[in-house]
Amino acid sequence: MWKKTSFERQKLFDEVWATSVKTLAKEYGLSDVGLRKICVTLDVPMPPRGYWAKLAAGKSIPQPVLHETTVPTTYVRVINVVEVDCVLEERVAKAQRATIHSEKSESPEYVAPLEPEAFSPQTKLVTRALKSTKLEEGALSSLGVTWADISVSPEQKQRAIMLVDRFAHELEILGAKFENSHLPVPLLRRGMRRDTSKKRNCFILHGRHFFIYIRERIMQELAPPPALKPQKAPRGMARQRTWEYRPPEYRYIPTEKLSVSIVDATTYYESCKVDDTARGTIEVKVKKALQSVADSAIRRNVENEVRAERERVRQKKADDWEAAKANKDSLLAKLANFERMAKDLDRARSLRRLIKDVSANQATAPAELASSLELIAHMADWLDPLIKAPWPEVDSVVDKNPFKTFW
Repeated sequence: MWKKTSFERQKLFDEVWATSVKTLAKEYGLSDVGLRKICVTLDVPMPPRGYWAKLAAGKSIPQPVLHETTVPTTYVRVINVVEVDCVLEERVAKAQRATIHSEKSESPEYVAPLEPEAFSPQTKLVTRALKSTKLEEGALSSLGVTWADISVSPEQKQRAIMLVDRFAHELEILGAKFENSHLPVPLLRRGMRRDTSKKRNCFILHGRHFFIYIRERIMQELAPPPALKPQKAPRGMARQRTWEYRPPEYRYIPTEKLSVSIVDATTYYESCKVDDTARGTIEVKVKKALQSVADSAIRRNVENEVRAERERVRQKKADDWEAAKANKDSLLAKLANFERMAKDLDRARSLRRLIKDVSANQATAPAELASSLELIAHMADWLDPLIKAPWPEVDSVVDKNPFKTFW
Protein backbone atom coordinates (compact mmCIF):
# COMPACT_ATOMS: atom_id res chain seq x y z
CA MET A 1 0.00 0.00 0.00
CA TRP A 2 1.37 3.40 -1.00
CA LYS A 3 1.37 5.99 1.76
CA LYS A 4 1.69 9.72 1.03
CA THR A 5 2.93 12.29 3.54
CA SER A 6 2.79 16.00 2.69
CA PHE A 7 5.14 18.54 4.27
CA GLU A 8 4.15 22.23 4.20
CA ARG A 9 7.05 24.66 4.42
CA GLN A 10 5.55 27.03 7.00
CA LYS A 11 4.21 24.20 9.19
CA LEU A 12 7.51 22.32 9.06
CA PHE A 13 9.39 25.50 10.01
CA ASP A 14 7.19 25.98 13.08
CA GLU A 15 7.57 22.32 14.11
CA VAL A 16 11.35 22.27 13.66
CA TRP A 17 11.80 25.33 15.91
CA ALA A 18 9.34 23.97 18.49
CA THR A 19 10.61 20.36 18.76
CA SER A 20 13.97 18.72 18.28
CA VAL A 21 14.61 17.03 14.96
CA LYS A 22 14.97 13.53 16.49
CA THR A 23 11.61 13.77 18.28
CA LEU A 24 9.85 15.23 15.25
CA ALA A 25 11.35 12.61 12.92
CA LYS A 26 9.93 9.79 15.08
CA GLU A 27 6.46 11.34 14.85
CA TYR A 28 6.71 11.32 11.04
CA GLY A 29 8.24 7.83 10.98
CA LEU A 30 11.52 9.13 9.56
CA SER A 31 15.15 9.28 10.56
CA ASP A 32 16.61 12.61 11.62
CA VAL A 33 18.80 12.58 8.50
CA GLY A 34 15.73 12.09 6.27
CA LEU A 35 13.89 14.97 7.94
CA ARG A 36 16.93 17.22 7.54
CA LYS A 37 17.02 16.44 3.82
CA ILE A 38 13.36 17.45 3.51
CA CYS A 39 14.13 20.73 5.32
CA VAL A 40 16.97 21.38 2.86
CA THR A 41 14.64 20.62 -0.06
CA LEU A 42 12.02 23.11 1.23
CA ASP A 43 14.71 25.65 2.20
CA VAL A 44 13.67 25.62 5.87
CA PRO A 45 16.29 27.05 8.29
CA MET A 46 17.02 24.73 11.23
CA PRO A 47 18.20 25.47 14.78
CA PRO A 48 22.00 25.60 15.13
CA ARG A 49 23.99 23.11 17.16
CA GLY A 50 23.51 23.57 20.90
CA TYR A 51 20.23 25.42 20.49
CA TRP A 52 18.19 23.05 22.70
CA ALA A 53 20.92 22.87 25.32
CA LYS A 54 20.96 26.67 25.61
CA LEU A 55 17.16 26.73 25.93
CA ALA A 56 17.35 24.12 28.67
CA ALA A 57 19.91 26.28 30.47
CA GLY A 58 17.47 29.21 30.51
CA LYS A 59 18.98 31.31 27.74
CA SER A 60 16.66 33.15 25.37
CA ILE A 61 17.54 32.84 21.70
CA PRO A 62 15.53 34.80 19.14
CA GLN A 63 13.77 32.66 16.54
CA PRO A 64 14.35 33.70 12.91
CA VAL A 65 11.58 34.55 10.48
CA LEU A 66 10.92 32.22 7.55
CA HIS A 67 12.32 33.97 4.50
CA GLU A 68 10.84 33.85 1.03
CA THR A 69 12.17 31.36 -1.46
CA THR A 70 11.69 30.16 -5.04
CA VAL A 71 11.56 26.44 -4.22
CA PRO A 72 8.20 24.66 -3.96
CA THR A 73 6.44 25.15 -0.64
CA THR A 74 5.14 21.55 -0.46
CA TYR A 75 7.02 18.27 -0.42
CA VAL A 76 5.20 14.93 -0.88
CA ARG A 77 6.87 11.77 0.38
CA VAL A 78 5.55 8.50 -1.06
CA ILE A 79 6.55 5.14 0.42
CA ASN A 80 5.27 1.61 0.04
CA VAL A 81 4.04 0.29 3.39
CA VAL A 82 3.69 -3.49 3.64
CA GLU A 83 0.55 -4.39 5.52
CA VAL A 84 0.89 -7.26 7.97
CA ASP A 85 -1.80 -9.90 7.65
CA CYS A 86 -2.52 -10.51 11.35
CA VAL A 87 -4.84 -13.47 10.71
CA LEU A 88 -2.27 -15.21 8.54
CA GLU A 89 0.62 -14.55 10.93
CA GLU A 90 -1.40 -15.83 13.89
CA ARG A 91 -2.31 -19.05 12.11
CA VAL A 92 1.28 -19.57 10.93
CA ALA A 93 2.61 -19.07 14.46
CA LYS A 94 0.00 -21.48 15.83
CA ALA A 95 0.88 -24.16 13.27
CA GLN A 96 4.60 -23.74 13.91
CA ARG A 97 4.14 -23.95 17.69
CA ALA A 98 2.09 -27.13 17.32
CA THR A 99 4.77 -28.67 15.09
CA ILE A 100 7.62 -27.72 17.42
CA HIS A 101 5.71 -29.11 20.43
CA SER A 102 5.17 -32.46 18.70
CA GLU A 103 8.82 -32.61 17.64
CA LYS A 104 10.17 -31.85 21.11
CA SER A 105 8.12 -34.67 22.63
CA GLU A 106 10.68 -37.18 21.33
CA SER A 107 13.78 -35.66 19.77
CA PRO A 108 16.98 -37.52 20.69
CA GLU A 109 20.24 -35.81 19.88
CA TYR A 110 22.25 -37.11 16.95
CA VAL A 111 25.13 -39.42 17.80
CA ALA A 112 27.61 -40.14 15.03
CA PRO A 113 27.79 -43.90 14.33
CA LEU A 114 31.16 -45.60 14.72
CA GLU A 115 30.56 -48.28 12.09
CA PRO A 116 28.86 -48.15 8.66
CA GLU A 117 26.36 -50.79 9.79
CA ALA A 118 24.95 -48.29 12.31
CA PHE A 119 23.89 -45.83 9.60
CA SER A 120 20.21 -45.20 9.00
CA PRO A 121 18.55 -47.02 6.06
CA GLN A 122 18.35 -43.78 4.08
CA THR A 123 22.07 -43.17 4.56
CA LYS A 124 22.89 -46.72 3.46
CA LEU A 125 20.87 -46.09 0.30
CA VAL A 126 22.91 -42.98 -0.51
CA THR A 127 26.17 -44.78 0.31
CA ARG A 128 25.27 -47.66 -2.02
CA ALA A 129 24.52 -45.20 -4.84
CA LEU A 130 27.80 -43.36 -4.23
CA LYS A 131 29.85 -46.58 -4.50
CA SER A 132 28.82 -47.08 -8.13
CA THR A 133 30.08 -43.65 -9.22
CA LYS A 134 33.36 -42.98 -10.99
CA LEU A 135 35.75 -40.12 -10.52
CA GLU A 136 34.95 -37.46 -13.13
CA GLU A 137 36.51 -34.01 -13.20
CA GLY A 138 37.96 -34.57 -9.73
CA ALA A 139 34.65 -35.42 -8.04
CA LEU A 140 32.48 -38.42 -7.20
CA SER A 141 29.02 -37.35 -8.32
CA SER A 142 25.74 -39.07 -7.50
CA LEU A 143 23.00 -36.79 -8.85
CA GLY A 144 19.30 -37.63 -8.94
CA VAL A 145 19.79 -41.24 -7.81
CA THR A 146 18.50 -40.81 -4.24
CA TRP A 147 17.07 -38.06 -2.02
CA ALA A 148 20.59 -36.64 -1.53
CA ASP A 149 22.84 -35.45 -4.36
CA ILE A 150 26.58 -35.61 -3.69
CA SER A 151 29.49 -34.19 -5.68
CA VAL A 152 32.71 -34.29 -3.65
CA SER A 153 36.31 -35.39 -3.95
CA PRO A 154 37.32 -38.83 -2.59
CA GLU A 155 38.90 -37.14 0.43
CA GLN A 156 35.55 -35.59 1.48
CA LYS A 157 33.44 -38.67 0.76
CA GLN A 158 33.34 -39.82 4.39
CA ARG A 159 32.30 -36.39 5.67
CA ALA A 160 29.57 -36.15 3.03
CA ILE A 161 28.16 -39.52 4.15
CA MET A 162 28.21 -38.40 7.78
CA LEU A 163 26.34 -35.22 6.78
CA VAL A 164 23.76 -37.33 4.95
CA ASP A 165 23.27 -39.46 8.07
CA ARG A 166 22.85 -36.34 10.20
CA PHE A 167 20.29 -34.94 7.76
CA ALA A 168 18.43 -38.26 7.71
CA HIS A 169 18.27 -38.28 11.53
CA GLU A 170 16.91 -34.73 11.74
CA LEU A 171 14.44 -35.35 8.92
CA GLU A 172 13.04 -38.42 10.66
CA ILE A 173 12.49 -36.30 13.78
CA LEU A 174 10.65 -33.73 11.66
CA GLY A 175 8.43 -36.48 10.25
CA ALA A 176 9.70 -36.32 6.68
CA LYS A 177 8.92 -39.07 4.17
CA PHE A 178 11.49 -40.28 1.64
CA GLU A 179 10.84 -41.09 -2.03
CA ASN A 180 13.53 -43.16 -3.75
CA SER A 181 11.46 -45.11 -6.29
CA HIS A 182 11.89 -42.74 -9.25
CA LEU A 183 14.40 -43.27 -12.02
CA PRO A 184 17.68 -41.32 -11.77
CA VAL A 185 17.60 -37.89 -13.34
CA PRO A 186 19.66 -37.88 -16.57
CA LEU A 187 22.70 -35.62 -16.63
CA LEU A 188 22.41 -32.44 -18.67
CA ARG A 189 24.94 -30.92 -20.98
CA ARG A 190 26.19 -27.48 -20.15
CA GLY A 191 23.66 -24.82 -21.08
CA MET A 192 20.63 -27.14 -21.14
CA ARG A 193 17.58 -26.56 -18.98
CA ARG A 194 16.12 -29.24 -16.77
CA ASP A 195 12.53 -30.36 -17.26
CA THR A 196 10.97 -29.63 -13.86
CA SER A 197 7.80 -31.56 -14.70
CA LYS A 198 9.58 -34.90 -14.24
CA LYS A 199 9.57 -36.27 -10.71
CA ARG A 200 12.83 -37.10 -8.99
CA ASN A 201 13.86 -38.81 -5.76
CA CYS A 202 13.39 -36.51 -2.79
CA PHE A 203 12.02 -36.20 0.71
CA ILE A 204 8.62 -34.74 1.59
CA LEU A 205 8.40 -32.29 4.47
CA HIS A 206 4.95 -30.85 5.29
CA GLY A 207 3.74 -31.62 1.79
CA ARG A 208 6.71 -29.96 0.05
CA HIS A 209 9.29 -31.89 -1.99
CA PHE A 210 13.01 -31.23 -1.37
CA PHE A 211 16.38 -32.88 -1.88
CA ILE A 212 19.81 -32.34 -0.35
CA TYR A 213 22.74 -31.26 -2.51
CA ILE A 214 26.21 -31.66 -0.95
CA ARG A 215 29.00 -30.37 -3.16
CA GLU A 216 32.62 -29.44 -2.86
CA ARG A 217 34.23 -26.52 -4.61
CA ILE A 218 36.84 -27.96 -6.94
CA MET A 219 39.27 -25.63 -8.74
CA GLN A 220 40.07 -26.25 -12.37
CA GLU A 221 43.31 -25.18 -14.05
CA LEU A 222 44.84 -25.84 -17.42
CA ALA A 223 47.61 -28.43 -17.31
CA PRO A 224 50.69 -27.58 -19.40
CA PRO A 225 51.24 -29.93 -22.33
CA PRO A 226 54.24 -32.25 -22.11
CA ALA A 227 57.37 -31.11 -23.93
CA LEU A 228 58.10 -32.89 -27.19
CA LYS A 229 61.62 -34.16 -27.83
CA PRO A 230 63.21 -33.23 -31.14
CA GLN A 231 63.54 -36.10 -33.59
CA LYS A 232 66.93 -37.36 -34.68
CA ALA A 233 67.99 -36.00 -38.04
CA PRO A 234 70.34 -37.62 -40.53
CA ARG A 235 74.02 -36.72 -40.32
CA GLY A 236 74.71 -33.34 -41.73
CA MET A 237 71.18 -31.98 -41.29
CA ALA A 238 69.77 -29.76 -38.47
CA ARG A 239 67.37 -31.23 -35.95
CA GLN A 240 63.72 -30.30 -36.47
CA ARG A 241 60.95 -30.14 -33.90
CA THR A 242 57.69 -31.74 -34.95
CA TRP A 243 54.50 -30.61 -33.20
CA GLU A 244 51.17 -32.34 -33.10
CA TYR A 245 47.78 -31.11 -31.89
CA ARG A 246 46.89 -32.05 -28.34
CA PRO A 247 43.49 -31.17 -26.80
CA PRO A 248 43.66 -29.00 -23.66
CA GLU A 249 43.99 -31.01 -20.47
CA TYR A 250 42.81 -29.83 -17.07
CA ARG A 251 43.70 -30.83 -13.57
CA TYR A 252 41.28 -30.51 -10.72
CA ILE A 253 42.29 -29.31 -7.27
CA PRO A 254 39.87 -30.02 -4.37
CA THR A 255 39.49 -27.10 -1.97
CA GLU A 256 37.88 -29.11 0.89
CA LYS A 257 35.18 -26.40 1.07
CA LEU A 258 31.75 -28.02 1.25
CA SER A 259 28.35 -26.40 0.90
CA VAL A 260 24.96 -27.99 1.51
CA SER A 261 21.82 -26.78 -0.23
CA ILE A 262 18.23 -27.79 0.46
CA VAL A 263 16.65 -27.55 -2.99
CA ASP A 264 12.97 -27.48 -3.91
CA ALA A 265 12.44 -30.58 -6.07
CA THR A 266 9.60 -28.90 -7.97
CA THR A 267 11.26 -25.65 -9.01
CA TYR A 268 14.96 -26.52 -8.36
CA TYR A 269 15.35 -23.32 -6.30
CA GLU A 270 17.59 -23.33 -3.25
CA SER A 271 15.43 -22.95 -0.16
CA CYS A 272 18.44 -22.87 2.18
CA LYS A 273 22.22 -23.04 1.86
CA VAL A 274 24.83 -23.55 4.60
CA ASP A 275 28.63 -23.40 4.49
CA ASP A 276 31.54 -23.73 6.86
CA THR A 277 32.15 -20.35 8.48
CA ALA A 278 33.98 -18.95 11.49
CA ARG A 279 30.76 -19.16 13.50
CA GLY A 280 30.28 -22.88 12.98
CA THR A 281 30.58 -25.83 10.68
CA ILE A 282 27.86 -27.33 8.52
CA GLU A 283 27.22 -30.06 11.10
CA VAL A 284 26.19 -27.44 13.65
CA LYS A 285 23.81 -25.72 11.23
CA VAL A 286 21.95 -28.79 9.95
CA LYS A 287 19.15 -28.69 12.52
CA LYS A 288 18.56 -24.95 12.17
CA ALA A 289 18.58 -25.15 8.36
CA LEU A 290 16.00 -27.93 8.29
CA GLN A 291 13.85 -26.13 10.85
CA SER A 292 13.84 -22.99 8.69
CA VAL A 293 12.82 -25.05 5.65
CA ALA A 294 10.08 -26.73 7.70
CA ASP A 295 8.82 -23.35 8.91
CA SER A 296 8.81 -22.10 5.32
CA ALA A 297 6.83 -25.18 4.22
CA ILE A 298 4.34 -24.68 7.05
CA ARG A 299 3.94 -21.02 6.10
CA ARG A 300 3.35 -21.97 2.47
CA ASN A 301 0.71 -24.53 3.46
CA VAL A 302 -1.07 -22.08 5.79
CA GLU A 303 -0.93 -19.39 3.10
CA ASN A 304 -2.55 -21.79 0.63
CA GLU A 305 -5.25 -22.69 3.18
CA VAL A 306 -5.99 -19.05 4.02
CA ARG A 307 -6.00 -18.15 0.33
CA ALA A 308 -8.41 -21.01 -0.43
CA GLU A 309 -10.71 -20.00 2.44
CA ARG A 310 -10.71 -16.38 1.32
CA GLU A 311 -11.34 -17.46 -2.24
CA ARG A 312 -14.36 -19.49 -1.10
CA VAL A 313 -15.67 -16.49 0.85
CA ARG A 314 -15.09 -14.26 -2.15
CA GLN A 315 -16.80 -16.75 -4.47
CA LYS A 316 -19.80 -16.99 -2.12
CA LYS A 317 -20.08 -13.20 -2.00
CA ALA A 318 -19.80 -13.09 -5.79
CA ASP A 319 -22.54 -15.73 -6.13
CA ASP A 320 -24.74 -13.84 -3.68
CA TRP A 321 -24.20 -10.65 -5.67
CA GLU A 322 -25.04 -12.46 -8.91
CA ALA A 323 -28.28 -13.76 -7.36
CA ALA A 324 -29.14 -10.30 -6.00
CA LYS A 325 -28.34 -8.74 -9.40
CA ALA A 326 -30.53 -11.28 -11.19
CA ASN A 327 -33.36 -10.55 -8.74
CA LYS A 328 -32.89 -6.83 -9.30
CA ASP A 329 -32.98 -7.23 -13.09
CA SER A 330 -36.10 -9.39 -12.78
CA LEU A 331 -37.84 -6.78 -10.62
CA LEU A 332 -36.86 -3.98 -12.98
CA ALA A 333 -38.15 -6.01 -15.94
CA LYS A 334 -41.46 -6.52 -14.11
CA LEU A 335 -41.57 -2.81 -13.34
CA ALA A 336 -41.05 -1.96 -17.01
CA ASN A 337 -43.78 -4.42 -17.98
CA PHE A 338 -46.20 -2.96 -15.42
CA GLU A 339 -45.39 0.58 -16.59
CA ARG A 340 -46.09 -0.48 -20.17
CA MET A 341 -49.36 -2.09 -19.07
CA ALA A 342 -50.33 1.06 -17.12
CA LYS A 343 -49.54 3.14 -20.17
CA ASP A 344 -51.67 0.86 -22.35
CA LEU A 345 -54.47 1.04 -19.77
CA ASP A 346 -54.36 4.84 -19.87
CA ARG A 347 -54.51 4.73 -23.65
CA ALA A 348 -57.50 2.33 -23.54
CA ARG A 349 -59.33 4.53 -21.05
CA SER A 350 -58.68 7.61 -23.16
CA LEU A 351 -60.16 5.80 -26.18
CA ARG A 352 -63.25 4.82 -24.18
CA ARG A 353 -63.69 8.43 -23.06
CA LEU A 354 -63.44 9.42 -26.70
CA ILE A 355 -66.20 6.92 -27.57
CA LYS A 356 -68.47 8.40 -24.88
CA ASP A 357 -67.85 11.95 -26.06
CA VAL A 358 -68.49 11.04 -29.69
CA SER A 359 -71.71 9.14 -28.76
CA ALA A 360 -72.96 12.09 -26.73
CA ASN A 361 -72.29 14.56 -29.57
CA GLN A 362 -73.01 12.60 -32.70
CA ALA A 363 -74.53 15.62 -34.42
CA THR A 364 -71.35 17.68 -34.22
CA ALA A 365 -68.76 14.87 -34.19
CA PRO A 366 -66.72 14.25 -37.36
CA ALA A 367 -68.07 11.56 -39.62
CA GLU A 368 -64.81 9.64 -39.46
CA LEU A 369 -65.11 9.23 -35.68
CA ALA A 370 -68.83 8.49 -35.73
CA SER A 371 -68.33 5.70 -38.25
CA SER A 372 -65.34 4.16 -36.41
CA LEU A 373 -66.78 3.78 -32.89
CA GLU A 374 -66.84 -0.01 -33.14
CA LEU A 375 -63.18 -0.08 -34.32
CA ILE A 376 -62.10 2.30 -31.56
CA ALA A 377 -63.84 0.08 -28.97
CA HIS A 378 -61.97 -2.94 -30.36
CA MET A 379 -58.68 -1.00 -30.16
CA ALA A 380 -59.40 -0.08 -26.54
CA ASP A 381 -60.06 -3.73 -25.68
CA TRP A 382 -56.81 -4.72 -27.46
CA LEU A 383 -54.79 -2.16 -25.47
CA ASP A 384 -56.45 -2.85 -22.13
CA PRO A 385 -54.18 -5.30 -20.18
CA LEU A 386 -57.19 -6.53 -18.22
CA ILE A 387 -58.99 -7.69 -21.38
CA LYS A 388 -56.32 -8.21 -24.07
CA ALA A 389 -58.77 -8.78 -26.90
CA PRO A 390 -57.16 -10.31 -29.99
CA TRP A 391 -56.64 -8.20 -33.11
CA PRO A 392 -55.80 -10.61 -35.96
CA GLU A 393 -55.06 -7.86 -38.50
CA VAL A 394 -52.26 -6.56 -36.21
CA ASP A 395 -51.12 -9.57 -34.19
CA SER A 396 -50.59 -11.86 -37.15
CA VAL A 397 -48.24 -9.47 -39.02
CA VAL A 398 -44.58 -9.36 -37.86
CA ASP A 399 -42.48 -6.19 -37.96
CA LYS A 400 -39.93 -7.49 -40.48
CA ASN A 401 -40.67 -9.02 -43.85
CA PRO A 402 -39.86 -12.75 -43.53
CA PHE A 403 -40.02 -13.24 -47.28
CA LYS A 404 -37.42 -10.65 -48.16
CA THR A 405 -34.27 -12.08 -49.80
CA PHE A 406 -30.93 -11.95 -48.03
CA TRP A 407 -29.33 -9.92 -50.79
